[in-house]
Amino acid sequence: MVKIKRKAKELYYVELRVAGGVPLFVQPLLTQKMVSGLRWCCENRGLRIYDFTILSDRILMIVNTAWGSVTDVLESFKSFTSKAVMLILRNGNANLNTSWMLTVFKEYGPQGRPEGIHIWESELFTQILFKQDDIDECSERIKKRAVALGLVDKPAHYLNCSAHPKNPLDGWIVEAIDPWS
Repeated sequence: MVKIKRKAKELYYVELRVAGGVPLFVQPLLTQKMVSGLRWCCENRGLRIYDFTILSDRILMIVNTAWGSVTDVLESFKSFTSKAVMLILRNGNANLNTSWMLTVFKEYGPQGRPEGIHIWESELFTQILFKQDDIDECSERIKKRAVALGLVDKPAHYLNCSAHPKNPLDGWIVEAIDPWS
């Protein structure tokens, strides 16, 4: 785990929600696409992820960027992952029953665009975290969300969470340290 000092860049709590509440990330293939997209944003767009949890219908994170705006980076993530997921859903997979998902995504898709490549809610929920206490509280909420939903007994048991020792973004997680605390 790399330790960095947070200076001028604010940290953001971000919640990306799947359109229509579709439980998209119960399928490992689709979850892997999200992880690939997050890694790509870390490598190529300067995204810094401090904590995360990928639930069945949303992604919760504490993030900032090395350069550019958080909103721009996340919009590019949403665009990339929407296209990748829709390609998987359209091509079908014997293990995935996806026809109902496509119907929901078409309903939530942009008007006048028949391809319906909109898997995310258009609103991006963000909250700026200023104080170390707020960062720590938000971090705990993110890590314990799977426990609160009854998916696991301990945060460290949920693979798609920064609390798990072998989480899929291991190596990309940075630690938030407030220099003023």
